[in-house]
This record gives sequence, C-alpha cells and structure tokens, in this order.
Amino acid sequence: MKHRQLKCHLKLLFCSTMICFTQFLIGCSYSFSSTLVAELREPSSTIHLTIEEESWITSITILICPIGLLIIGILTDKFGRRKTVQIVYIPMALSWLIITFANSYTTLLIGKIILGIPFGVSTCMFLYISEISPANLRPLYTTLVTMTVGLGMMVECVLAMFFSWQTISGMMFVVSVANFLTLFMVPEPPMWLRSKGRNAEADEVDKWLDLAYVTHVTAAAAPSAAAVVERHAAVATTVDADVPATDADPPPSYWSLFLRRNVWMPTAITLTFFVCQQGSGVYVLLFYSMDVLRDCRVPWDSNTVSLFLSVARLMGGVGFAAMHRVPRRKLVVVSGGCMAVSLLVVVAYMSAFAGVQDPPFATTLIVAFIMFMFFALLAILPMPWILCGEVFPMEVKGVMNGVVQTCGYIMWFMICKIYPSMISNLGVEIVWSIFAFFCLLNVLFAIFIMPETKGKTLDEVLLYFEPQKQVEKFNIP
Repeated sequence: MKHRQLKCHLKLLFCSTMICFTQFLIGCSYSFSSTLVAELREPSSTIHLTIEEESWITSITILICPIGLLIIGILTDKFGRRKTVQIVYIPMALSWLIITFANSYTTLLIGKIILGIPFGVSTCMFLYISEISPANLRPLYTTLVTMTVGLGMMVECVLAMFFSWQTISGMMFVVSVANFLTLFMVPEPPMWLRSKGRNAEADEVDKWLDLAYVTHVTAAAAPSAAAVVERHAAVATTVDADVPATDADPPPSYWSLFLRRNVWMPTAITLTFFVCQQGSGVYVLLFYSMDVLRDCRVPWDSNTVSLFLSVARLMGGVGFAAMHRVPRRKLVVVSGGCMAVSLLVVVAYMSAFAGVQDPPFATTLIVAFIMFMFFALLAILPMPWILCGEVFPMEVKGVMNGVVQTCGYIMWFMICKIYPSMISNLGVEIVWSIFAFFCLLNVLFAIFIMPETKGKTLDEVLLYFEPQKQVEKFNIP
C-alpha cells in the first residue's frame, strides 16, 4: 500500500513540477530586470539607458501581460492545459534569445515585450494542478506554483553575483527549450479530457495516475468519473431549471454561459480579492524594493535587499506548503493580519524618527519588510491566483481565468505605476498606511466573503455559488 502511495505522489509531483517550472523562469525575470538595469548603469556597458528607458524596460512585461493572458485563456480551453504551457514556451524562449544577443535599447525592449506574453501563464498551472490533484492534496500541490517563483528569484540573485546578464538570459533560453521537450511526458488532466468528450484518453490518464491510494474518500462515497461529469453538467444548467426544456429548444449559446450565477458571482468575488491583494503593496515592495528602502532610509545595498526578500518569499512559500491542511480562510486572516502589523511597525518607526538624521535600530525596518513579504506568501499573494483555478465551471474556466487575471495584472501595473507619484504627493507614511488598511480589508474579505475551497472537490466548490434549495437536489455529502 505504501509503495503504491509513493508512486502516486511521485507521479503527481513530476507532473506538477514540470508544469510549474515555467514559474521558475518567471521568478527569474522578476529579479532579472533589476540585475539588467544595474549592469547597464556601469561605465563599461555598451548600452546606456535614460531613466525613462529604464522604467520601460522594467515595467513593459506587466503592461503586455494582460494581452498574453487573454490569449492563454482561450488556448487553455481549446487546446488543453499542458499543451498551452508548451505553446507559451515559444515566445518565452524567443524573448530570452533576443535579450541574450541584444545590443541596443530597442532590442532589449522587444525582448521584454515578447516576455510579457507568457508572463501570466500561472493560470494554466493553477488549473492543471487543481484538476489533476485529489481534493485532499490540491492545497499542497498548488503551493508549488508560488514556491517555484520564489526559487527562481533567489537563483537569479545568486547567478547575478557570478555571471553577466547576457549569460543569465542564455541560461534561461536553454532551460526554456529543455522544459518544452520535457512536457511531452506530462498528460492532460482527465477532467479537461472528459469535458472535451475524450473519455478513452481520460481513462488512460486515470489508470496511469492511479490516485485511489492517495485520495481520502471511501469507495462507497466516491462517485465514478461518469457520475462526476453528469453531476457537473447538472450544476452547470441549474440556473435554467425554471425554463421547461423541449426537443425543439436550441442548445444554449456559449455566451449565455457567462450570465449564469456560477460565473458572475465567482468573478465578482475574485476581482474583489485582487483589489484587496494589489492594494496591500506586496508587488510594490517586489518591484520598488530599492526605492522603498531608500525612502525609509535603510542603510542596505540593493543586492542584499533583493536576496533577502527573495529568501523571505521562498520561505513564505515553504510555509504555505507546510500549512496546506489549514483552512484557506484562516490562512488569509493570519496572512493579512500579520502583514498589517508589519506595515504598522514600519509607519510607526518612520513617524517616531521623522527628521532624525541617523535613526537608531534601522534593522527594525528590514525585519518588518522581510516579515511582511514572508506573511504575504502565506496566503495574500498566492491565494487570489489559486482561487481563480477552483471557482469557475469547466466550460468557461480558461476564458474567465484569463479575464479575471488580466484585471489582476492591470491593477498590478497601475499600482506600481502610480506608486512614485503617490510617494511624492502623499508621503511615505500615508502611502504605507493605506497599504496596511488594504491588508486589513483582506482579513474582512476572508471572514465575510471568501468561499472555503480546502478539502472540497471542484464540483462541490461550484455548488457554493448556487442557491441552497438547488444545492440540496444534488445531495452532496
């Protein structure tokens, strides 16, 4: 029995890791921008940029990302989760290749623009892991997405100490090609295959995974694959139950799916979550770490700050994985509360020593920002992206993930773009007080609005958005 359980876990780990490896490269790209700009400022550099050009090199990927997200959302439903990730590797490898041989600002900008297309590929990974993993293991394996991002950031910071930006981008190109080939050994999720009528292929994948040994459901209670599909179809059509069906009635149009309660309601919930997440300032600290610490008068160099924040992000991801058995709403409450406390410490410190030339206990700010990043990884940073992969019906899951996460990236770009003007107009203390307020909004969101998805099948999660009277018809245990 234990031998079969180990085999199941190894197969799940292999599939999830290969799918998530794209996020390792995305994590590298987070840190790569600061490495690139720092090296281009050196007198020996053959490429010299103005401040305006540096800002575009840093932020252009986030601006292009929503376009890529919409494309990825459509491809995810049409071609499958695994195949879409492989398609995404084409522009990713091309972008790293262009950056490797770039000799001008224009060439660098083209490479960064192309890199923005696959920047939001995490939607495929959350969908894939959510659909291939049993409900009891889904929280554990979805943590691989955030952990690989943190690992990529940390590895890039270490590589920057020994290699030039051209060498690093060349390494990323080789890794992209290698993982593209490796993904041919990874199957599509059986749930998606069945939604496309490819039941024979789905049965083969189920047989290969053999997840019965790691699924905590009794044989009597576990529904068959056919029953799950049948019940899912029933849930999807429940809002049309009041309309008598006849043989002459045409099938509902594809666009009518988006008007159903189990589509617009999770859309409103996930968008609200993204507003609270982006308002917390977590991405501001990632992209403006040097500026933030300069404004707070912290005497640390940029490389050390980047490395410490990357380690904090990786450790936060490990902590998120270790607490995969904890209800997700509780994690969000703890994460948002501790983030708010960390920022209030920062604000209180800056207010207490305002005007002091060399304020004492400067490490207080470093510890507070590191703890802020660590607790962000416990829930606030990864959870909105994870929730998107769990709350939409199969028929529109790819498209709605693309739409909602596109909105998330637009908010990301906007908050990062307006942060410098907010600092100049409002001051550091007020801006980070606003971020602390949004951290507390995350706590309220988790308590009163957020659905609990831990330990629930995706079919059961969908029923959360249906009226209680209609839920009782399906007799979900």
